[in-house]
Amino acid sequence: MKIKFNGEAREVESKRLGDIIEIEEQKSPGTYREGCIVAVITEKEEKELKNEFAVETEQGEARIRILSEGAGEGAGAGSDALALFLSNYRRIANGVVAWKTEDVIAIGPIETGLSVDRAEHSYNKWDVFIGLGGFDPKMGYLMISKREHRAAYGTAEDAVIGRLTRGRSIISGLDTGDKIGEIHPIVTKKERVGFVTTDMGTEIEEGQEIFTYAKVRLFREAPMSSEHFFSLTYRGVLHVDDYSNTYVASESLKGLSLPAENPAYRSKYLLSARNAGTERGKVFLYKDSRLPNPAHNVFGEIVQGGELIEYAHQGDTVLIRTEPRWMMVVGKTQREAEEFFAQEGIEQVREGNTSDEAVVVDQKPELTMEIIDRGTVRTVGVDASDVYEVELYYDKAPKTVWYFKKLTGLINRPIGHLKVYFAMPGAMVLFEGDAEEAGTLVPENIPKDRVERGILGVTNMSRTNRGLMGIRLSDSDTYGPTGETFDGANLVLAFSPLTPTTIERLSRLKEGDVIYVKEKE
Repeated sequence: MKIKFNGEAREVESKRLGDIIEIEEQKSPGTYREGCIVAVITEKEEKELKNEFAVETEQGEARIRILSEGAGEGAGAGSDALALFLSNYRRIANGVVAWKTEDVIAIGPIETGLSVDRAEHSYNKWDVFIGLGGFDPKMGYLMISKREHRAAYGTAEDAVIGRLTRGRSIISGLDTGDKIGEIHPIVTKKERVGFVTTDMGTEIEEGQEIFTYAKVRLFREAPMSSEHFFSLTYRGVLHVDDYSNTYVASESLKGLSLPAENPAYRSKYLLSARNAGTERGKVFLYKDSRLPNPAHNVFGEIVQGGELIEYAHQGDTVLIRTEPRWMMVVGKTQREAEEFFAQEGIEQVREGNTSDEAVVVDQKPELTMEIIDRGTVRTVGVDASDVYEVELYYDKAPKTVWYFKKLTGLINRPIGHLKVYFAMPGAMVLFEGDAEEAGTLVPENIPKDRVERGILGVTNMSRTNRGLMGIRLSDSDTYGPTGETFDGANLVLAFSPLTPTTIERLSRLKEGDVIYVKEKE
């Protein structure tokens, strides 16, 4: 059976989607991820629409829609006039505008063989019908009514075959003697229809296309927004949080600020990020065109797998590939960073701890597009023991987790940092915060009876020192991690594992020191 898989022609034996993906994964690992949607597309062939005809003239194209069965009294379905038109429209095309009045335009002539009817009949504006010149069946004409009127044109009421639906000004502008070009059925374009699924038992049919990922090309004209998208999809997937007839959107980084860059027309398959308003940081992927908006930064386009976006719904997860790749090496070792940049043709300069096994905690420049433009990057390394694993309380303190990740940089890179504000040996260590960012930090996950050592908390909006972060170095049944009473502190994470060595190292911290943290995998 012949199909296409991510744009490539394939000959497959099994019709089961899971079997096809398994074979493709063996050839090219990473083309699918469990839980992500897969698009299945069928391309319908072109076909002639027998109910719609184009009339070509030197001034342009007009269109006639044939009346269907049951369209009302006087409809041409099944009439001798309609049969005449369907079998002779190519002969009519050889004619000219034979005459023109205030009521009609007559094109022809052709021989008809129709019965003569001398009675008057009513015609609506833009009715298309067969009439006879001089009540002679050998002088038939395709007539178009220019206005509502009654007249006798030699044929019966059922001689009305359709209506002029397009090009009315073109037909009205024709003069006697103007030649009529080709008359032909409208041919539909190829139509692509499909659906998305996560069911690996789905049966695939001959000729269908399968898309397992969307490939996104990012624009250098929008370096900050591109980096924003890299952060959004750093695990290689995009979660659909919102959708409409014209877009799908992800709100995972809604609330982050972006500068205004590259406002442009938002065409189908382009991507944008809000730079202002309550939805700033929200990312949109377009299924249809939208007008430019200064609050939207256009930063990329889907170059393959756009069908996944067209049929995605809220709650779906889409596998994403980017071009270029994200130039973020924070969290890698210096050696791994060197190998990565060597593949990209980028020069690496090591700083800090330069040993192969040192962990990169910072890089300069940070932006992927800037690294590509410069062709060089500095990577700052530290000993692996200086990076602490933490377990964030997403379920219990979601707002505080967001605040913590934003302040430390974990929101857009694998390793964040905390700068010591004040240290109380044996009791607690306080870290710098941001009172403005914490202005809406409501109390959540506050301590109840006891705070154990190794728990990090944030002073909530109920206190003047809101936003301050701290770690307890000893258990307390009176004060939280930042020295506040329990109702003033939101517990946000635990060091994991909390070893005696970790406590001893935290106890040695002093004002101005920096520690590095990463999420426990």
